[in-house]
Amino acid sequence: MANAYETGAMFSSALPQWQRNYYEALLLETLRTKSILVPFCAMKEDFRARDTGIITYTEVYDTEPNYNPLSEQDLWLRGAHLDSRSVSIGLEIHGDTLKFSDYSEIVQYVNRGDLNGLVRDKIGRNQIDTLDILARNAFLSHPNKVFAGGSRANRAAIQTTDLFDPDFAELARTHLEEAEVPGVSATEDGDGQTIVCVTTPRVIHDIRTAAGNDWLETQQYAGSGRKFTSEVGTWNGVRFVRTNRLVLKNHGAIVHQTTLNGATVPGQGAAATVDNVYSVGQSNSTRYVTVADESGFAVGMYVTIHDQGLGSTVLESDGTQETRRIVAIDAANNRLVFDKPLLKPHASGDYVTNGVDIHTSIFMGGPAVVYAVGERPTPIFPPKIDDLQMINRYGWRGFLKFQMFRPEYIEVHETAGTTN
Repeated sequence: MANAYETGAMFSSALPQWQRNYYEALLLETLRTKSILVPFCAMKEDFRARDTGIITYTEVYDTEPNYNPLSEQDLWLRGAHLDSRSVSIGLEIHGDTLKFSDYSEIVQYVNRGDLNGLVRDKIGRNQIDTLDILARNAFLSHPNKVFAGGSRANRAAIQTTDLFDPDFAELARTHLEEAEVPGVSATEDGDGQTIVCVTTPRVIHDIRTAAGNDWLETQQYAGSGRKFTSEVGTWNGVRFVRTNRLVLKNHGAIVHQTTLNGATVPGQGAAATVDNVYSVGQSNSTRYVTVADESGFAVGMYVTIHDQGLGSTVLESDGTQETRRIVAIDAANNRLVFDKPLLKPHASGDYVTNGVDIHTSIFMGGPAVVYAVGERPTPIFPPKIDDLQMINRYGWRGFLKFQMFRPEYIEVHETAGTTN
């Protein structure tokens, strides 16, 4: 049953090759995506919203001064007028859980015998990643995104040659300054306000290698002072922060597409050995996924498996999507083999898409997204309730929503990136 208590629990038999094997929790931490976008949001807490499910965020406009001269007879003034704008934010429940058996920890030497600690760490990472993705999606909901510097009408029209031009940054900074944005708070007293661009490693590479650019590495201007998390440099008064979270793989024009020929389950699809280095997945897992037609796909391509119900285009709002690299193809049986197991279930008919990668650059002149909280994201460790008191459940939950509020405070650019 989909909602059965034991669904998803890790039992000792589920991980046979881990028995008496050394497993280091930090093995996959070297390229870990950090939480980048949440700190750039304006947090609004209202714990009474747990009852209503709605937070109203209100901002009062500055007055418009009447600078005409006054007469000596003007004893009573009409007075300036105050007004406001607001947005109602409908809160959402978010959370996840991991479940494992006590017996798994007894018979297996996972994470130096500390399976409990490993699961706690992974559910914590799950919370951080979820919140950062939700923040990213709120930024990407901007109503006036710029595609390839304005030369394309929409994301699907972006070509692989539509790279980020450093002049886009200069123009974005000018637009924000003309809008009299307050700037993003600096990291130290006395630093003043600044324009920050959060973007991808490829966009930063394209700026650095552009002819005649005046890129400055962080060490050249920050010295030993504090900087934004993952800040890498500055160009023409814009400070750049790097994250792979803004690489939207296969979200652009579709190059090759097919569908799954049969539902998949978590753990399916990975090769037994990847890159002649890693032993991947479990010994009893299915080592492939079957598709309707493998023609057009090639080893080395990245594909995204995504929900058929949302259309043929990959959407950043699709929480079921997974992106994998193809490491082998069985053309006779229309099978694709990936570098990593699928970690979510997918339905037969879901799309398998290879498309143009979209690189997003968010120029921030102030807090444009509200992080509305009715209940803070909180780890939860409920008691065991099965008959043998065997199943541990570690999870988190929150009642919250990230929502665009001041679109005039940011510019969102979408381009392609170099592929060398």
